[in-house]
Amino acid sequence: MVELDDLKAIILLSHLTDPMLEKLVDITLTMEHSAGDYIFRDGDYARYLYAIIEGKVGLELEKTANVPVMMDTIGRGRTFGFSALVDTEQKKYTTHARVLADTKLFAWEGTELEMLFYQHYEMGFLFMKRIAKIAKTRLQIRNVQFLDIYG
Repeated sequence: MVELDDLKAIILLSHLTDPMLEKLVDITLTMEHSAGDYIFRDGDYARYLYAIIEGKVGLELEKTANVPVMMDTIGRGRTFGFSALVDTEQKKYTTHARVLADTKLFAWEGTELEMLFYQHYEMGFLFMKRIAKIAKTRLQIRNVQFLDIYG
């Protein structure tokens, strides 16, 4: 069973109250992947939001066919797979997520999170506000990478 302290170790969730985290426990899945596995690929249906309990995942884009470029490395306590929540029409992942070291994850189905947020607006607001901050930071990192390559 998932413990509240385990959820509190996830940066995205660290600001939520214990009663809010208790609502997440029931819909939290635990998954394991081996180094080299792809959790998802660009264009796959975005079913889950993920958080790393232990291990490391690389977010990649294909520069050309079969030539991946590492855009970001996600480690313990960090979250990825936001398309499961924010891409409401298409629900497609926008990168590849490749496991760099054996990894244990929490996973939440996007539709279950959305239902929870409709029932508990404050929790949904705090959660999505945090996702927006993380997305902004990742965009800033990609802008710097873009400038380094083409600037």
